[in-house]
Parts: sequence; C-alpha cells; structure tokens
Amino acid sequence: MTFTGYAVSVRGASHEDTGEVCQDSARVQICRDVSIAAVSDGHGSEKHFRSAAGSDMATRVAIRSIMDFSERNGGIDKIFREAPHAAARRIAANMICLWNEEISAHYSYAPLNERERSISDKYGGLPIENIYGATLIVAAVTGRGLFGLQIGDGSCAVEERGKMRFPMPEDERLIGNLTTSLCDSDAIGSVRWFYEPGTFSSVILSSDGLINSFRSKDDFLHFGKRITSAVSSKKTEELEAHLCERSKSGSRDDISVAVLTKK
Repeated sequence: MTFTGYAVSVRGASHEDTGEVCQDSARVQICRDVSIAAVSDGHGSEKHFRSAAGSDMATRVAIRSIMDFSERNGGIDKIFREAPHAAARRIAANMICLWNEEISAHYSYAPLNERERSISDKYGGLPIENIYGATLIVAAVTGRGLFGLQIGDGSCAVEERGKMRFPMPEDERLIGNLTTSLCDSDAIGSVRWFYEPGTFSSVILSSDGLINSFRSKDDFLHFGKRITSAVSSKKTEELEAHLCERSKSGSRDDISVAVLTKK
C-alpha cells in the first residue's frame, strides 16, 4: 500500500503578535515498508525557552526510532502481533533516550546566553530537559497495520472505510492547559500507544492548537476529511492558509499537522 505524506507547522496568531517563533514541529517519512508521521508541540512558556528546538528534535528522533525498529525487526507488524507491550515500550524508551541525548548535545554546543541564564536563575536553575520541553505524537502505517504513540496533548485521527475516529487511548490527566511531556522525570510512564491490524486510508496527527479551534470533536473529525482531501488533491497551500486563519479565529496557538494518506 502506497502512501503520500504532508507536514506543516504554522505560527499561531498569539506568537505573531509577540514576534515569537513557532514552537511546533511536524515531519513525515515515506518508506517502502512503513510510512511515519510525527508532530511535537513545544511548551513555549518562560521556563521552556528552547522548546522550539526541543520539538524539532522530538520529531526527528521519533521517526528515526521507528525506522530503526522496523529495519531491525523485519517490519513492525509481526512483533506487535506477538509482543505489543514490549514493542511499544522499546520504541518509547528509545525515543525518550535519543531525545535526551539530542538536547544534551544541543545544550553543549549552544550554552545558555545571558537572557536564558537570567531566566534559569529566576527559577533557581532549570534542568536541561525542562528548557527544551515538548509533547510528541507519532504514527507508523504499513499495509497490514497502524502503530501510534503519544506523550502529552494533541490529536491522532485515522480514517477507515470512510469514517474518521480517534484510536489513541485518552489520558485523564490532560485537563485544560495541563499536559504530560518528554521532559517529565518519568516520561515513559506517560506514554500512550495503540496498535491495530488492518488497512487505513489516512492518518492525521495535529498539535492541540488545531483541535482547540473547534467547538467539538465531531467538528474536528469532519475537518479531518478536508485535510486529507487537500493533501490528496495537492491543494496544500490553501490548507496552510486555512490553518493560519483557524488559529486567528480559534486557539491563537501554533498549529502543526502531519498527514499520511493512501494514494
């Protein structure tokens, strides 16, 4: 089964007003045996002042982790059918470990500047992982199944037989602006995941800036079909413009979308 992919991040209206950079990241990777999408939302508050870099590294290591896992195990479907919990934990642990290695390397290469140091001192010294804090959603689809993993808020929606739905287990701790994170001391304990055998026509990952711009989950799922249609028909410039308008009239937050859809 052949998929096409699309990923975009747009700066939220509130960040445009303040001149801040977009702190989201979105990526897709289309391979012969597996297609992968990833979205990460940098926390963006004062103490997470490098979360834009943190989210960028999160999507990169997420895709790399799944590609490595697939190559070493002859694909993802067989091992998920045999030992799903062990497989999901191995992938999650590798992503978290690689993310911490990446942010440590970044920190060594780019020590805190004067402004960043003053913010860290204000909070009594911030751990490295906190300043890069970000969420993560990743999905990998093959011709025989779909794997998804999430830490924090945001949405994963799939289309199957013409219907859109949310396959990811919910986390009851995510209330209002509260979210789990890659920077948590027990990040692996906050991982949610699923594996479903079958064939899927599309997967849409998005940061919470998108779903928070809708009145209901049903409205969001209805819009999901518009997203896949725009990607399939190669009208992505119109989609990007619409996401910017959606932020202005809705959440005012950064919005990231990563799409995998069957050709």
